[in-house]
Amino acid sequence: MNKAKPFLFLIGSFLLLLCSFRNIPSNYAINQSQNWLSPSWADTLVGPNLTNPSFIQAGKSVYLGHCIVCHGANGKGDGESGFGLEVPPGDFTDAFTLNESDGALFWKITTGRGPMPPFLNKLSDNQRWQVVAYLRELQRNHKAKIRKTKIRKK
Repeated sequence: MNKAKPFLFLIGSFLLLLCSFRNIPSNYAINQSQNWLSPSWADTLVGPNLTNPSFIQAGKSVYLGHCIVCHGANGKGDGESGFGLEVPPGDFTDAFTLNESDGALFWKITTGRGPMPPFLNKLSDNQRWQVVAYLRELQRNHKAKIRKTKIRKK
């Protein structure tokens, strides 16, 4: 009987582990299919200097210090620390994010969600707007690359 106890413990542990992974694919699919919506009032927020080159450059510095690890160098959500997160990092070049207002992006940076921390107390208002300015620059660069690729194919 003593030999059966370790075997039963191993089988029980394995079944428990197996059951804990059961919901990962469905949760991952749900998170992938749902867009993160900001409150409508966030669309009324307007940032300063979003097209100013020095403001954008300051945003790049903040992005490199806080965002690149999850969102990646080009903002596509492919940073090395973003893999395997329950809520995958956002892709700033996807159609949904391209169509979001500056205020919505600012609100998301401020409040965070899931594994993304809120930056309300980590970055100043100005720094969060600088990140928005840099995200818009990443988006412009991404659109330019798409246009160049289409022109070359003709």
